[in-house]
Amino acid sequence: MSRVFFAWELGSNLGHLSRLLPLARGLRERGHEVLVAARDVGLATEVLAPSGIPFVQSPRVAGHQHASAQPMSLADVMLMQGWENAPQLWGLVQAWGNLLKLFRPCVVLLDYAPTALLAARIVGLPSVLLGTGFELPPVDASRPAFPGFTAITAGAAEAADSRALEIANNVVDAYRAPRLTALRDLFRTEMRRLTTFAELDPYGPRPGETYVGPIGGLDRGESVEWPEGFAHRALAYLRPGTPALFEMLRALAGQSDIAVICVAPGVPADSVQSLSRPGFQFFSKPVKLSGLFPRASLFVSYAPAGSVAESLLGGVPQLMVPAHVEAQLTAIRVESIGAGIALGASSTEGAIRTALHRMLHDRRYKVRALEFAGRYRGFDPAAAADRLISEIEQLAVRATPKASASRRAG
Repeated sequence: MSRVFFAWELGSNLGHLSRLLPLARGLRERGHEVLVAARDVGLATEVLAPSGIPFVQSPRVAGHQHASAQPMSLADVMLMQGWENAPQLWGLVQAWGNLLKLFRPCVVLLDYAPTALLAARIVGLPSVLLGTGFELPPVDASRPAFPGFTAITAGAAEAADSRALEIANNVVDAYRAPRLTALRDLFRTEMRRLTTFAELDPYGPRPGETYVGPIGGLDRGESVEWPEGFAHRALAYLRPGTPALFEMLRALAGQSDIAVICVAPGVPADSVQSLSRPGFQFFSKPVKLSGLFPRASLFVSYAPAGSVAESLLGGVPQLMVPAHVEAQLTAIRVESIGAGIALGASSTEGAIRTALHRMLHDRRYKVRALEFAGRYRGFDPAAAADRLISEIEQLAVRATPKASASRRAG
């Protein structure tokens, strides 16, 4: 039996745990011991506890960090989250290192966890990196900036990259571990797996990377049905922080020929009572989305990577109002394949109505979405997860003798 440590350090919502759950559950069913360090223990209680997956709180900086209005690169994100000064990063690495020493895993699996990755590198543990692509920068590129943003200057992004590298090496030096020659070298590990498709990779298709596709999905909540008698059906998945949220809701409610199922966890139902009409259904709690995609004419969302991929697999075009930089990058990729439209944060109700009409009456968006679905016809998330579990298991078995020797020495 091997031990596998899972780390989720940055990010929010359910996407990270939805990827980790099938892997942790599958490895445990094969006789391995697992432990998850989760950024949000409330979500971990909801997602992991029912399956009996043990978890702890992941180390994190107190409060919210503000390095810039919009991060320019992954290094900039890291500077916001504890990498901006050596003592703070040293403390975080200490905390992650102590968790690793207590659990003594053979392999560490990291989902958006750069500090845990640094700790694993210092300790000398083999690491598996998992993510949609946003969390895994290209290791063969010298330009660290996020692609697609004209306001980002190469010099500013490179300065953030150099600053993060300098701070990381200060901590590495304190442990007398091998220095990083470039920040991207941190992300060169024994295994990297992108849980997306090449077309949706925020950095664009990357030769040499392994795309496994989306492996997790938490289809939780109540089941609902599409009402009959409408020309179109729009499935909306929104969050309280979605830009132009109420403009979007008013635009959807104002189209009497569109059946709307709007799922907006955290948005109070009484805040949209005035929008009630036949065919407009609003849910402030989770709803099972997978059963709704086959008949949907359109998916309206804040561009979460997992839901966008799932709906495109069903041939559903996208209308997106990105809520954060990762969502913006996802939206850019969807637009690049012609399967959707991304709206700006300050979009008016009128602009949204125009976009809705365009999406529903210009067949090119539906055609591009169907082409995407055709390329991945037969994709099975469960089978993809099983293959990944086998790869992690093989890596863990190879690493077990070294880990056992380390335990005896400790």
